[in-house]
Formats: sequence, C-alpha cells, structure tokens
Amino acid sequence: MKLFRFVIVLILLVASIAVIFRPAAAQTTDSVYVTETGHWIWGEFLRTYNSVSDPLLYFGYPITDDFTDPVTKQHVQYFQRARFDLIETDGVSQIKIAPLGTLLHEDGVPLADIPNEGPTCRAFSTGYSVCYAFLQFYDAYDGANHFGNPVSSLEVVDGRYMQYFEYARMEWWPEKPEGQRVVLSDIGRIYFDKVVADPQLLKPSPPTDVSNNLLNPRVHVFTRNALIRTGSQQTVYVVVQDQYLRPMAKSQVSVTVTYPDQTQEFYRLPETNEFGISQFSFTVPAYDVRSVIDVKAEITLRGEMVSGTSWFRLWY
Repeated sequence: MKLFRFVIVLILLVASIAVIFRPAAAQTTDSVYVTETGHWIWGEFLRTYNSVSDPLLYFGYPITDDFTDPVTKQHVQYFQRARFDLIETDGVSQIKIAPLGTLLHEDGVPLADIPNEGPTCRAFSTGYSVCYAFLQFYDAYDGANHFGNPVSSLEVVDGRYMQYFEYARMEWWPEKPEGQRVVLSDIGRIYFDKVVADPQLLKPSPPTDVSNNLLNPRVHVFTRNALIRTGSQQTVYVVVQDQYLRPMAKSQVSVTVTYPDQTQEFYRLPETNEFGISQFSFTVPAYDVRSVIDVKAEITLRGEMVSGTSWFRLWY
C-alpha cells in the first residue's frame, strides 16, 4: 500500500513539475522514419546511410534506433547488413562502419572444392582470392569501397557457398533467377543476435503522436530514498511523458549509475508501463558517508537521445 501511494505521489509530482514548461515545438532535425521496420535514422547516421548509391543494397533497413552500446559506451545503430558507430574525435562526430564480416568470420569452416586461380579469379592483399560470380558482383557494386577485402576463402556453410569480406558476406543461391544469385547476408542482424541479443532494441518506435506532430519526450528520474545506508536496496523510478504531459508507454529506458570514484554501472530497464513509468532496484555499495551517487536515465526516440538525472546521498 505504501508503494502504491508513493507511485501516485510520483505521478502527481511529475505533472506539477511539467506544467511550468511550455510545450516545445516539434524539432526539425534531419530524420527519417522507416515504416518497414519502425525505426528512425537521423543526423550523421542518416547522412552516412544516404551517402551510397543504393542504401538498401549495402545496408538494408534499420533494425534498431541508435542506442548506447553497454560495452563500448558509443552510440551505434544496427541495419540489416551493417552497424554504424558514432565516433567522437576531438569534438567531431563521425560515423564508422563496423567490419562485421571480419568480426563474424570463424576459422575451421569447410572450404569449397573449387579452383581459386585463373582468369576468373583475383588475388587480394589479404591472401584470399575472389572468383566467378562473386568477383563479378564485387566489381559491379564497387566492392573495394563497400565490401572491403576478402577475409576468407570460399566456404561451405549449411550446404551453401559463402565468402566473408571486411564489411559483407556473399552467398550463392543457384535456385534464384539469373542476375540475382549472389546475395549479401544480413550480417548486421546476425551480429546483433549473436552479440547484443536484446529484443527490446528491435521493437518499433512510435512515428508520431495523435496530433501528427513529432513527439517531444521528457524524462524524469526519482529515487525512493534521498538518504540511504550502504548495503540497502535503492529503487529508481523513471517517468517518461510527451510534451502534452501524456505518459509514454513502451519507451526503452537505460540508466547509468555513477559512484563517487567515477565507477559506472549500466542498466537496461523494462519498458515503461501504461503510466509511463519504469523502475528497478539495486544494492548500494559501500562508499564514504555523505557521498553522492548520480543517476542518469536515457531514452531514444526518432534518433534523439533524451535524458533526465537525479542523485541520492549515503547516510548513517
């Protein structure tokens, strides 16, 4: 019963805070909503996506919005056949395409019993050759710039010929019509399922609100205890509302907790409920009394990262 009353007070507190702000106008960032998969591409991600002659061929559709990788702490976005990494160097943001072909390839796979020398083959500096239809496809689609060098020989995987490149994997489908028998693998999805494996990130994002205006979410963070002892359970509440103070359900939420020694812990929370609230609990580690612990919550919508912060203090 106490928890129920606390949540009700929490909702009322958020509403009272939010009404002092005027609704923000819809942002005018360069962003595109892809209805086929329900995800946004924006900013540098969109510019890189549109920098090639055929984005669907080379990259495919987006399968996530951009998000903060819990391991690298970098912003990334996954596409069917690629991963874009947003790298910050000397205050300048730049997209680098991850070498997923290199990262996915494993040694010890059976090789195809096909000659890899002759006029229909080409040897590369990596020590591998590309031959026949794969070489024709490589040359036809500017493979040097888009696929990179080969990082494997022609292999047999599940009864099908395949070859890995730095940024791609080619497959041979003899049952398809002529001219369509070389297929680029969905290595972005394959790598995502193998390494990230977070189905929440694959869920579609909302395109617009009911008024046909882009949503402008607000994130509020509260802790159950402003003062707490080490070793106790702290609960963090994250409340997400749109610019009209309506709760935003099914928002994807991540929280970073920063301790006094700058150690950080990253948490991915359950989606917000029908009240726009998500919560989690954790045990407070031992630090000096009166130390302050910071809490930052982030959500991503249409490529825009929106955050809210809070803190609590260790006490006797």
